[in-house]
Amino acid sequence: MFGALRTLGSCRCFPFLSLSVLSFSLSYLLPVPRASCEEPARRGFPWKLSGSFSLNWRNVGPRRPDFETQIQNEVYLADLFFAFDGPMHDGIPYVIEFQMPTGGQGQPSLYRFNIQYDKISHWNFQLGKFLVPFGRYNELYRPDMFLTVTRPLLYASPDSLDLVVRLNSPRPPFSSGYTDIGARASYYPPGDHRIWPNEATVFVVNGLSEASNRSRTFPRPDNLGVPGPPPNGISIDFGHENNNLADNNNNKAIGGRVVYALGSLDLPWPIPEGKRDLNGITFGVSAMGGQYNLEGTLNYTVLGFDMAFEYQGLNVAAEYMHSYTDFRSPLLSSTGTLLSPIQLATDYEAVQGYFVQTSYPLLRRPRWGKRLTGVAVYNQMFRRGPGLSLLLPPSPININGSNFTSVAAFDPNATRVGTRMDKLTLGFNFQVTDHIIWKYDYSYWSLVRATTQTGRRDVYQHTLSVVMGF
Repeated sequence: MFGALRTLGSCRCFPFLSLSVLSFSLSYLLPVPRASCEEPARRGFPWKLSGSFSLNWRNVGPRRPDFETQIQNEVYLADLFFAFDGPMHDGIPYVIEFQMPTGGQGQPSLYRFNIQYDKISHWNFQLGKFLVPFGRYNELYRPDMFLTVTRPLLYASPDSLDLVVRLNSPRPPFSSGYTDIGARASYYPPGDHRIWPNEATVFVVNGLSEASNRSRTFPRPDNLGVPGPPPNGISIDFGHENNNLADNNNNKAIGGRVVYALGSLDLPWPIPEGKRDLNGITFGVSAMGGQYNLEGTLNYTVLGFDMAFEYQGLNVAAEYMHSYTDFRSPLLSSTGTLLSPIQLATDYEAVQGYFVQTSYPLLRRPRWGKRLTGVAVYNQMFRRGPGLSLLLPPSPININGSNFTSVAAFDPNATRVGTRMDKLTLGFNFQVTDHIIWKYDYSYWSLVRATTQTGRRDVYQHTLSVVMGF
């Protein structure tokens, strides 16, 4: 999200230009008059507070699966965000946002922190940590912005059961809400020109890093060395669970996004799903790539296409994504055990996938609440890459003094394999008030062709969610 569109001072009064359509001004809580839209906020606090969280219940089946350990009737708190945004000196907008991830036991983590410069007509510049403009769903990162409980497979979040992982299964290029440190420049051509896009953005960021989070630390007496590759291999941090405030190698990731839009779906962007009846169509193209390991030898590239069509509440959205990623894993011997000493081999995998989502307001003005929307999503992801073997012994595997419960290793005699994962989601989104949303999802993961080894049994999930935005 890029804050105020062209000029913050123009105050176009779009309710979705802030971090959330559900945000409010802290000055409203204070005994001072609230600033109007025609006049910049000069009284009280010149910044706004916004945020969201979701309280979820889920029941995963079958009760005795083939592979993962699970908890039945789990209640958990997810997608906790709170942010402050407003004008700095000379009217320059800024935003600072924190996330409290479920996996991090709610410890605050810096999610976004950037300043913008929009004093040049039709241009917007951001510097700091910002949402990477890639695809449509990446910027719909908060639960009050998208209709379902779980996200599409291409944007699966580690904070929710959006993805069921098996060995050799396709994995998402990156999860929803990918933020990174760098700079971006966006241009919004004036007027209506069919051949020109509504937005053209380029960015330079640190890029994705390793899943094991080997980063170059700043020089300290107690940490002068650079750690070597882990003996169980190197893989990319698709879930961007690392929150590094510095890059882990010398290389930067570059990328860009172009968006065409017509009708009510014209910029500003993003527009939260299911909040109002609009008419229009959008089409976007996104790309990025870089090197992600500490030594700067493993590459990744991602290319995406997205579109959305809406007519009086009927919405059809779709995205397609293709990624190419290098990775490094240990080699097996002819007896099926790891070679000693450990030898790491490098290979690559190609993942592609798409999702199609349709939604329609079943009740635009229900007796209670504001709107009831039905939604259906169909997902498919495909992986083509080397066949890995899973070592899962009764006791942990000791490799160079480190214990691992499981290791994915190259089998020199195995051929390249193709796997496929399907997911179907049916759900309801009930907007109770401007600040409260109830959601229900039924999701079914088809895993018969998603792996070549253990874990071919399908998984399903019922989920209820109460979303609060402020």
